[in-house]
Amino acid sequence: MRLLFPGKLLVLAGLGLVGSASRPAAPRLPVTVYVFLAESCPISQQATLPLRALYARYAPWGAVCGRISGAEATPASVAAFARTYTVPFTTQSDPGQVLAQRLGARITPEVVLVAADHHTILYQGRLDDQYAALGQRRTVSQHHELADALADLAAGRAVAVPRTQAVGCYIEKAGLGQ
Repeated sequence: MRLLFPGKLLVLAGLGLVGSASRPAAPRLPVTVYVFLAESCPISQQATLPLRALYARYAPWGAVCGRISGAEATPASVAAFARTYTVPFTTQSDPGQVLAQRLGARITPEVVLVAADHHTILYQGRLDDQYAALGQRRTVSQHHELADALADLAAGRAVAVPRTQAVGCYIEKAGLGQ
């Protein structure tokens, strides 16, 4: 079950992970993680904590993050969201949800891990299992699918679990009066 939550779509794009000479065991990870969030979705707001942790872990590898906001979001509202939730990477808009539609994202928060070819989706779904369903929040996440997918790639393995179901708010379609 998912909730259509009125608000502005915010897409955090980036975590373009690249290995560096200072970490020879870490392979080059030419991938991009797109994280779709809605400014007014409580589950999206809570997702910023694990996103900060992932960014802190992978930034030394050359991680680069960009932010993308939805049709209703303004530069000021996106900047306010990033400040309020201490998002350590930048934001941009996704007018008309063009990127969300291209990648098949329908929920916030939802992540899409894309290979360097910009077409191959290596992982899509939830960040972790903090929410079993709407209104069913775990105190402690037991599975960390995005972190596991990144660890698989860093170890030179295929992503073990390439798809999970995101739990959260529907991405609003532009132009529907919302």
